[in-house]
Amino acid sequence: MEIKKLTVFLLLISLMSFGTTENLKADKKPTETIVYVCGKSQIYHRSNTHSALGRCKSGIKKMTESKAKSLGKRVCRCRN
Repeated sequence: MEIKKLTVFLLLISLMSFGTTENLKADKKPTETIVYVCGKSQIYHRSNTHSALGRCKSGIKKMTESKAKSLGKRVCRCRN
């Protein structure tokens, strides 16, 4: 009889743990997209391997896309 009670208890605990892990996943906020800007350029790139960044001599800044937009920068128009 004790084994049945223990089995039911463990089953209930495992079912409750599945419910809490789903809630934790739902609470995660989407991560910000990281973009790259060469020096004081008004253009940002979504890839750090972009050919324009390879020619950058004034240093590459890494920032979030929302920060780049708030600074008045626009996305690169090429297909990279």
